[in-house]
Amino acid sequence: MMDSSDFRLMTFAHALARAGLVISALAALSACSPAAEKAPPIPAVYVTPVHNDHGEDVRILSGTVRPRIESDLAFRAGGKVTARLVEIGQAVRAGQALARIDATDYQLAADAAAEQLRAAQVDATQAASDAARFKRLLLDGSVGAADHERQQARSDAAAARLVQAERQLEALRNRTGYAVLMAPFDGVVTGSLIEVGQMVAEGQPVMVLAKPGELEVLVDVPEALASSLREQVAQAHIAGIPDPVKLKLRELAPSASAQTRTFRARYTMVSPPPGLRMGVTAHVQLGGKDAAPSAQLPSGALLTTNKTPSVWLVNDKAGTLTLQTVTLRSQSTDQVRVTGLPDGVLVVSAGAQKLDAGMKVQAVMRPGSL
Repeated sequence: MMDSSDFRLMTFAHALARAGLVISALAALSACSPAAEKAPPIPAVYVTPVHNDHGEDVRILSGTVRPRIESDLAFRAGGKVTARLVEIGQAVRAGQALARIDATDYQLAADAAAEQLRAAQVDATQAASDAARFKRLLLDGSVGAADHERQQARSDAAAARLVQAERQLEALRNRTGYAVLMAPFDGVVTGSLIEVGQMVAEGQPVMVLAKPGELEVLVDVPEALASSLREQVAQAHIAGIPDPVKLKLRELAPSASAQTRTFRARYTMVSPPPGLRMGVTAHVQLGGKDAAPSAQLPSGALLTTNKTPSVWLVNDKAGTLTLQTVTLRSQSTDQVRVTGLPDGVLVVSAGAQKLDAGMKVQAVMRPGSL
């Protein structure tokens, strides 16, 4: 016979079984129903408002201040370097010795040529004396005309050999002098390519000498700017000089460099500032007045993947993008100047290459663009 405690246990067990069935049914129903999809986040993009003005088309190129006259110096004879008499940066005077090579062999050759000259002088003197004697004998009929002519020819040949020996000695003495490298003008040594004990060939550049009083700005110009370079107004911002320096184009290379595909341009400074040093950096600014209003934008706003330059316009309320073609007027490292945009529109100014027309974006004003 079942007592009351057993009955309560059986009732509790049935209740647990019914609760398990309900939980299993709810789990099965939840497994069959699809999970709610999360909406993708809207990407934020930096935008810059368009402000058209009549500023200058500006292109900034990096150049250097270099001397107008800078010569590579070389020995006119080859040999072993025995002395380097100057250092880089040292000022020298015209005719000052810069370096020497071993001239022993050249001096021996000159000494041998001097002995040959003395022998030629003796031969020429003897031949001239014989010719004069034959001429006197010809007058009294002691020798024939043919003998006189042969002796005169020997005298003329001896005189020619004497002149040849003199010229040879002079050339060898000059070559001995070529063992000393002289400064051709007053200047500053800007390069040295030799050390004592080094063997150098005739004509091999060993030093660079510059005239520091005639400085100019040297810059490599891209192919796209070379054709209109003479119409551009140029000025240079030079390190250590507070005010820009006006430039005048002096020389433009007729052909592009095979390595960089740029044209080398040399600018004369209209009013050279005092205290200017060779080798300092000069940022050359090229520009001309705009005929039509244009807007300056960060360089990241420009799309160059298409055939024509373009930018993304943003509708800040709807978050939609519109591709707008523009005309590129000028470009520097971090700025571009374009035409074809109305005032006030918002332009994507960073990450433009990663967007497409079907995207929704959230406009965020670029710091410093107001």
